[in-house]
Amino acid sequence: MKLTEDKLNSALRAGRFERLYFLYGKEPFLIQMYVDKIIRKTVGDDALDFNLQRLEGCPEPDLLSDMVDTLPVFAEVKVVTVKDFDPEKFVAATEKKYHEIASNVPDSAILVLYCVNVDIDEKKNKTKKFIDTVDKSGGVVCSIDLMPAPRIAELCVRKAAKDGIVISQDDALFLTERTGSRMNVASDETAKLMSYVGKGGTITREHIDMLVPKQLEAEVFDLANAINSGRRADSYRIIDELFSKQINAVSIMGAMSGTFLDMYCAKLAKNAGLSSQAASGAFGYFGGKAWAFGRSYNAAVGLDIAYLRETVKILSETDIALKSVPVDGRVLVEETVTKLFMCREKRRR
Repeated sequence: MKLTEDKLNSALRAGRFERLYFLYGKEPFLIQMYVDKIIRKTVGDDALDFNLQRLEGCPEPDLLSDMVDTLPVFAEVKVVTVKDFDPEKFVAATEKKYHEIASNVPDSAILVLYCVNVDIDEKKNKTKKFIDTVDKSGGVVCSIDLMPAPRIAELCVRKAAKDGIVISQDDALFLTERTGSRMNVASDETAKLMSYVGKGGTITREHIDMLVPKQLEAEVFDLANAINSGRRADSYRIIDELFSKQINAVSIMGAMSGTFLDMYCAKLAKNAGLSSQAASGAFGYFGGKAWAFGRSYNAAVGLDIAYLRETVKILSETDIALKSVPVDGRVLVEETVTKLFMCREKRRR
């Protein structure tokens, strides 16, 4: 059966487990969290080696079959996990066997196939066929996408609260923004802040400003806002900071192109009468990406559509130049920002 992340969470919390899971998506932190939860709630963290066996990739079908079919020891069920299981890597000689294993997991076993370092494309032929097999066998298929920023913030608040540490929802949201709405980064940074303030302490915005570095997307969004607002000094200060962190020009310009393209799409959507939520769905933005698109939607409100169209053109030309001929990356980035300021001034006349 195909489940949403919310329904998967509800089923596990209620103690409803299936014999087979295939978990994948854009949020590796959550995927691993659900795998750990299945293990903890079925065989426990200290399970005997016979009752918890871990594999990676596409293991030999005979080995996987033996592990799944072997009875648990002093327990009702055993768990076999396979990390980064990618159906597209099936070879003709073994593909049928993998489907047979997925179709015949015994009641004494739980087989968890999951991907945290592999991008799964549900439309590819082998993957689609395997998902159909899991679905028809009564197993769970769940694509776990990026979390919305407010939910990430809520989890950070809960994480801190377990140690008696306070962080407000607003400050947790600020932390989430700095980490690019990535759950794994937000969680790690929350742990760092918790260690800094100590049990019973309070995490403030000042602590976050001091200890949590901005992700590239967040810094480039600030750069775009500085350009759109005509703040030249702030723009070149941000460029200085980016290069001082040894971030290369290709990465900076890639993030810049994505940011201005989002603003352009957001402006088109607003002019068409679409809300931020409707537009993010139409453009295929979900979870943390939907939140980031909402931020772009708000930033684009007061901007001219012709200006945004020209910024996308300028950034596209820069991208081609950056990847075509040897060039000083920093000089090209600064020249591009200057062109964007000139474009802004021209449209304001």
